[in-house]
Amino acid sequence: MRRLFPVTRIPLLVFLATIAGCGTGGDRAGPPVAYVTDVAAGAAADERSSPRLAVAAAADLRLALEALRPAIEAHCATAMTTTYGSSGQLARQISSGAPFALFLSADTSYVAEVVRSGRAAPASAAIYGRGRLAVVTRAGVPLPSSLEDLSDARYRTIAIANPDHAPYGRAAYDALRSAGILDRVEGRLVLGENVRQAVEYVDNGNADAGIVALALVIGRGADGYLLVPQALHEPITQAGVVIRGTEAERTARCALQYLLDPGGQRVLATYGFEPARE
Repeated sequence: MRRLFPVTRIPLLVFLATIAGCGTGGDRAGPPVAYVTDVAAGAAADERSSPRLAVAAAADLRLALEALRPAIEAHCATAMTTTYGSSGQLARQISSGAPFALFLSADTSYVAEVVRSGRAAPASAAIYGRGRLAVVTRAGVPLPSSLEDLSDARYRTIAIANPDHAPYGRAAYDALRSAGILDRVEGRLVLGENVRQAVEYVDNGNADAGIVALALVIGRGADGYLLVPQALHEPITQAGVVIRGTEAERTARCALQYLLDPGGQRVLATYGFEPARE
C-alpha cells in the first residue's frame, strides 16, 4: 500500500477566522478539468423560475441530500443538479473554475481552500453539521464488537475512503491509529475514491469490512453497523460555501440556508448528522 500523507486540519475557530480574513480576489485560472463522477440531476428544470442549481457535494451526503432535494427545490424555486465526490477533489475542481454554484464539503479545510482560491462568495461559508463514522461488514461476515476487533484475521480487507482527499477516510485512518491497530491492519486497507465507493466495496463483497459515513448506512438499522467513538478521531465538521459570480448565486444561498434552518437540520439528523450549532 502506498504511503498516506496527512492533510492539515483546520479547527473551527481557525476556519472561521480564515473565512473572515480572506479577500475576494479574482478567479484563479486553470486548465480544463474532468468533473467528478456520480451525478444526480433534478427534474423539470424548465418549469422552475430560478436558474438550475449546480451543487458539488461530499459523497456522504448522497442519501441525505436526495431526501432534501424536493424541499430545497420547492423552497428555492429551482432544480438541482448534484455531483458527488470526495471533498478534496471537488475543492480542487472548483478552485480551477468548475461551474458549480454551491459546494457542500465534508470538512472545513476544503471550504477554506475554495475561499483562498477567490471563488467563494464573501461571508457565505457556514457549518451545516457534523458527521459520524460507522463500521459495516459484507454479507456473511459478523460485525465487530469494537473497532479494535478489526485486527482479527477474519477481516482480510477493510475499505475506507482515500485519506489524501476524503475527510471520512482521514478520520477512519486516525481512528485506527488511536485504537492502536493501524500497524496491524494498514496492509489490509482498500481505498475508495470517496466514502460512497468504500461502502460499495463492502456491499459488492470486495471488502470484508468498511469504516464509512454513518449517513450512508444508517438505514440498515442499529444492528447493521457499529458506531465509531468520536474520541478516536477529530470531529468531522462539515461546511458549505456559495460560489460567487454565478447566475444561481442567490439560489445557492437559499439552498445553503435551508440546510441550516430547522427543517433541513431535522432531515440531516435522521441521517446521523449532529446539529450544526451544537
